[in-house]
Amino acid sequence: MKYYLAFTILLLLSLQSCQDDNIPLNQLEFYWDQTGCADPWSTSANNSNDETQKAVEDYLRNEGVMGAKVLSITGDGTGQDCYACSCTTGNRINVAVPLNQKSKMLALGFKESK
Repeated sequence: MKYYLAFTILLLLSLQSCQDDNIPLNQLEFYWDQTGCADPWSTSANNSNDETQKAVEDYLRNEGVMGAKVLSITGDGTGQDCYACSCTTGNRINVAVPLNQKSKMLALGFKESK
């Protein structure tokens, strides 16, 4: 009996370790390459990450995307050497959403992370 319990605990721990970046299994990750000032929410590259995170989450909620959470804002995007509003800054906004929100995210212009 003791071995059965130990095996069960080890099995559960090994299954949990297969999960990437603490994203729940019932969620997908999307990203947005931030622009200088043409993003659909009211922030620009000059705002803090906290301000941008709140603005993105509020925007998604207002657009009907329930349960969206900004995971991180990183410098993993492709920056453009131009100063137009539509030029990308190099910042990437990573968002996790429930599986059933995929079509809404794609319709809003977010790209699914692979």
